[in-house]
This record gives sequence, structure tokens and C-alpha cells, in this order.
Amino acid sequence: MKGALAMDGVRWSATWVGILVGWLLESGDRLLAVWAAPRRPPQTQEADARRVGTRIAGFLLAAILVAPSLAGAQGWWSGSPANPGFEPNTVIQVTGTASQVNLVSRGGPAMLRLDVSGEAYLVMLGPGWYLEALHPDIRDGDSLAVEGSKMMDRRGNLHLVAARVTNRRTGSVLELRDETGRPRWMGGRPWGNGR
Repeated sequence: MKGALAMDGVRWSATWVGILVGWLLESGDRLLAVWAAPRRPPQTQEADARRVGTRIAGFLLAAILVAPSLAGAQGWWSGSPANPGFEPNTVIQVTGTASQVNLVSRGGPAMLRLDVSGEAYLVMLGPGWYLEALHPDIRDGDSLAVEGSKMMDRRGNLHLVAARVTNRRTGSVLELRDETGRPRWMGGRPWGNGR
């Protein structure tokens, strides 16, 4: 249900963006016509200027209204092979061995690979800057219990968008999302005892 609602939001957002881009292009043509034809009667120039101003104001208002739906995605980097959103209906808990740990990623998410009984999950933890602030002690070979939203990317690889990571070697718990799946990094200061 929530996935369908999210897709509806994406469709509406894409529709509005398309309408707004067309509107902006048309307004730009009119604005150019107003500026390029200074010999037109002053009344016509004023009317054209009002129409262009109204369209630009409408475009800005619509952009302000559409932006929250686009920003509502819980992802954190573009070019992801998977939609990095958190879907509460697909939450699982798995225990496995960490490898390829990359906790301080610039321009992308902090990630690791979790090997679980013959399956490998690419675990998306959160933005690199957030994990860097937490200073978690996770190393290759650590036994981890990860609770997160399970998904597959376009290539059939398993992914987990982590909500909570428990390191069995250190006993530390990284609280990355709250009970509803909302990212902790969106609220300000880091949470959990990841040090």
C-alpha cells in the first residue's frame, strides 16, 4: 500500500515538474518577446509583463509545493541501483559476517557487505558524514545482527536499508532509524552507542 502511494507521489511530482518546465519555457519566450520588442504600445508591454510575472510566480509557488514530495524520499544519494527508501513492511533481522566495510564514504552512503548463510546483503547504513560522526567500531569479520528493510536492486542483488546494527564483538548498537523508519540523521545529533 505504502509503495503504491509512493509511486503515486512520484507520478504526480513528475507530472507537475513537466507542466512547470513547459510553463517556464513558454514564459521565457514571452519574456524575451517583451524585452525584444520595446516599440510596442506601453499598454501591451505592461500586459505582457504582468502575464510573465504571474506565470513565474505560479511556477515558483508550484515548485515550492512539489519540492516536499520529492524531498520526502528517504534516500541519500543519486545513482543508487536500488531505491534506498525504507519500507516498514519488508523489515527483517539477519545475523552474519561483515566484509567490505566502508563507513566513511564521501558522496554516498556508508555501506558494508553482510554474508548470511550463503546469501550476501549489501547493507546501506546511512550518509557517510553521519557514520563518521558516530565513530562506529565495525571491522571486516565482525559478527553483526542487522535489522532493516530488505529489497533487491535491478540486478537481483539483495540490499538491506539498516535501521539497527548490533556488533556482537563489541556489544555496541547503531540506531540508524526510529521505529517508523525515519532516519536519525534527519533529526540533528547522532543517536546510539556506536563508539
